[in-house]
Amino acid sequence: MMRKTLVLFVFLMILGVLFCRPGSHAAEDGEALFNSKCGKCHTSGKSPVFAPVKYASSQWERFFKRNKHERKKDISEEVSEEEADAIKKYLIDHAADSDRPIAAGLR
Repeated sequence: MMRKTLVLFVFLMILGVLFCRPGSHAAEDGEALFNSKCGKCHTSGKSPVFAPVKYASSQWERFFKRNKHERKKDISEEVSEEEADAIKKYLIDHAADSDRPIAAGLR
């Protein structure tokens, strides 16, 4: 009985590692992350309103490369590196000079 319990415990731990990684599914959806994480400040009047079409893709690249957000508010505890990558990809993929520009809330 003890052996079966141990095998079941190990099996469940492996499943947990494979399928329940925190943020792994959410990080794939940059738009949802942008709206939930960035939209809190950037749509409420607390900070300038940002949308993917506000800048060209090269400008978004520079923004992230220079870590410009850190100068005003460090968001590293609120946004993981994986989530930041997904948000960056969303912004660049839908920038003003992209094939699919998007303004916040518009398709």
